[in-house]
Amino acid sequence: MIKAEITKDLRIALSEYPRRLEHVYGVRDTALKLGKRYNLDLDILEITALLHDITKYYSKEDNKALIDSYFPDSEFIYKEYNDNILHAFSGYIVAKTKYKIKNGEILNSILNHTVGRPNMSMYEKVIFISDYIEPNRTYDSCVKVRKLVDKSLDLAVFTAIDDSIQFYEARKGKIPLIAFKARHYYRNLLEGQND
Repeated sequence: MIKAEITKDLRIALSEYPRRLEHVYGVRDTALKLGKRYNLDLDILEITALLHDITKYYSKEDNKALIDSYFPDSEFIYKEYNDNILHAFSGYIVAKTKYKIKNGEILNSILNHTVGRPNMSMYEKVIFISDYIEPNRTYDSCVKVRKLVDKSLDLAVFTAIDDSIQFYEARKGKIPLIAFKARHYYRNLLEGQND
């Protein structure tokens, strides 16, 4: 029932952005494939994937108004995160308020799908990496990370975070501190697995 409502709303929200709609479905299909591999709840993954970009094309002003109404420390968000990432926060709010989502795996996966965080749950990692590698994406890092997923989900997550940081550093872009913490966490995790 809720998936049908979300899908209908998503088609309306992204009616002028067919490539973004294809991306959302690509994330869903990738997440479901990985979810089967890791024996995760596929309904949780599908709902999360459908909602992860629901506010992607909200205006900067609409994103900020929604974030300001919900997060008491919204100024911190604007200092740390670039405008392209604000939809993770507004999407979290829409999932929680409009769709009455209470499941922490769904909410946290929406909130952390753009940058990641240290010690993500399996659901968060699957949504994060599905957003990065879904079949409609073709940039070099995506292709590289897509090949790593079969080897190690944690290695794929680390590489996606590391490549993203390097990309934004080269362009003098804003990178939130949590991205550096996530990279450090997954680097240490992988080094510990190799000891």
